[in-house]
Amino acid sequence: MKVESLCSNNLITAEVTDTLVEAAQKMARNHVGALAVLDEGTLVGVLSEADVVKAVAEEASLDVTAVDEYMTEDAITVVPGDDAGVAAQRMVEHGIGHLPVMDAGSAIAMLSKGDLMAVGAVAAGNAT
Repeated sequence: MKVESLCSNNLITAEVTDTLVEAAQKMARNHVGALAVLDEGTLVGVLSEADVVKAVAEEASLDVTAVDEYMTEDAITVVPGDDAGVAAQRMVEHGIGHLPVMDAGSAIAMLSKGDLMAVGAVAAGNAT
């Protein structure tokens, strides 16, 4: 099964200058666990729920701290034609739960471990 058939094409994003509160609100409103972080339209990282939790634990001022201070840079990505098994392997190898889906240099979607688990590509507990 290919990545393109598993992920939602409704990519939810944050700008590097968005605050952590704004990003958390986007996640909550859209029921997603991670945001693709863009800088002038270019993918520069991923902000996950775990990143927000880390900021809370470190007592960061969520209403003024920018997303780029807690995002994961150099995101591991997939392309629409990649096999679900390849995506699952990348998640397990890197201990991540979300992969931006890239097409022609642009982020077009986000693939989550939940998307993979829904089709049985990842056994529960094998991806974080």
